[in-house]
Amino acid sequence: MNKREIQREETVQKIQDVAMVLFAEEGYDRTSIRKIAEKAGVSLGLLYNYYSSKEELLKGIMLKARQANKAFLKQPAEGLPPFQYLEYHVRSTFEALQQNPTFWRLHHSLRMQPAVLKAMGTEEENESRMQITMLTSKLAAAGSHSPSAEAALMLATLDGIAQHYLTLPTFPLQDVVIRYLLQLKNYLNG
Repeated sequence: MNKREIQREETVQKIQDVAMVLFAEEGYDRTSIRKIAEKAGVSLGLLYNYYSSKEELLKGIMLKARQANKAFLKQPAEGLPPFQYLEYHVRSTFEALQQNPTFWRLHHSLRMQPAVLKAMGTEEENESRMQITMLTSKLAAAGSHSPSAEAALMLATLDGIAQHYLTLPTFPLQDVVIRYLLQLKNYLNG
């Protein structure tokens, strides 16, 4: 990669980092493209050179995070027995949350804004469907008597735990995760 390409990547990364923080802290609707450019230390024209709109910038942030998260969740999970896979999924979900809380604050806030989600396209909806399908399959293999309902409950539980962790600085994440996994194991073995 030459010097110009490296500089371009660094600028794009800086714009995305600043936008992610502003979107998460101030809200997507209340953050202007002009403010992002100012905080990133780039001209408005340069920002528009990389992104034609605020929506395109948000899509770029979400795509990059989704790709990183998929790689993070998939690696060692292949070939694990069903319960170990579920345990890995839960633990790695919260490891990803701890590694990038700003992104996850943004992600959770966007999920509460249907108009923004609609503008984002179907990626989020497809991702949720894929997770439900995978969890349903693993829960069925682990002995769940109602795997599709249990998968929906599992996602809702993980979302709730994540929401509390992201909003309450003293939330005992590790203790809650351990307790949840014990309950899941007892349910599946019961």
